[in-house]
Amino acid sequence: MNTPTERITYAISKCGKKASVLAAESGLSAARISQLAQGDGSLKAENLFLFARATGFSAQWLAEGIGDMYEADALTESHVLIPQFTVKGSAGSGHTNHHVEIRGGLMFKRDWLARMGLREKNLKVIYCTGMSMFPTITDEDVLLIDEGQREPLNGRIYAIQRPDGDISIKRFVHTLTNGWIIRSDNEDKRAYPDENATDTDIGHLLIIGRAVWHAGAL
Repeated sequence: MNTPTERITYAISKCGKKASVLAAESGLSAARISQLAQGDGSLKAENLFLFARATGFSAQWLAEGIGDMYEADALTESHVLIPQFTVKGSAGSGHTNHHVEIRGGLMFKRDWLARMGLREKNLKVIYCTGMSMFPTITDEDVLLIDEGQREPLNGRIYAIQRPDGDISIKRFVHTLTNGWIIRSDNEDKRAYPDENATDTDIGHLLIIGRAVWHAGAL
């Protein structure tokens, strides 16, 4: 078993679970589990840890072929899996998918979350789409949203739900006149205009939570 694909196939064959059960526990579709069982494809990093937990195999062994193949407990004790939602936060003019499901997640170190003052139960992972927040956040960046931080603060970035159900990622800027600017970081204001808002407008916004971490390609 020299490749991740071979090790994933082996894990499926040895875990003793039906494809439907394994799919439900790993956040993958039953069809995808069947493909993997036949040696077709590999797992993305965001799906690997749920799959490892569901099969009882070590994520490190599955990915790299090193360490104890069944030694998964040490990782799960030091890390926490934050659920990833299929909905994408729009940082552009496109529309988002209003049908929200949990699909896998990302692993974060527990001690890092503690240092940041973040509580696991309040956290969600979403992907950003569009370029309105460039260069701070770009298309397909991963965002960690803290649903426990919904109070608007000057200069912070939030995920907000629009009246039509779309989710936007924007920076809130408090003005000298006690109003607000819902700002796009992109300097092309013809393509990505800012929005002016009163305190009342902000109070009526459905703020999902504050963006507290992001990651993207270099």
